[in-house]
Amino acid sequence: MSINVTKDDTLKFRMDAVTADLMERARSYVKLDKSKFVRHSIREKAEAIIAEHEKTLFSQEDWYMFFDMLDNPSEPTERMKKAAEKYKEITVSNAV
Repeated sequence: MSINVTKDDTLKFRMDAVTADLMERARSYVKLDKSKFVRHSIREKAEAIIAEHEKTLFSQEDWYMFFDMLDNPSEPTERMKKAAEKYKEITVSNAV
């Protein structure tokens, strides 16, 4: 996903007094101007939300199965062998 953002993109919003005071106090500790502080805060929160929603969770049983399959891989099927041969053909013919 590609989003074209220019420096001219602006965001206007209203802020209650309590939130504005909290922002000013926090901003003073990190020594950022309002714009940089808001951008940094939005980005940090957005990354945290995206990470939470896009992570993969495994149960203990999933982990055991995963590592068992790594330790004891199954034999390749005929279809897998054909795919590996086709891959070799493609990569060898495209090698420089």
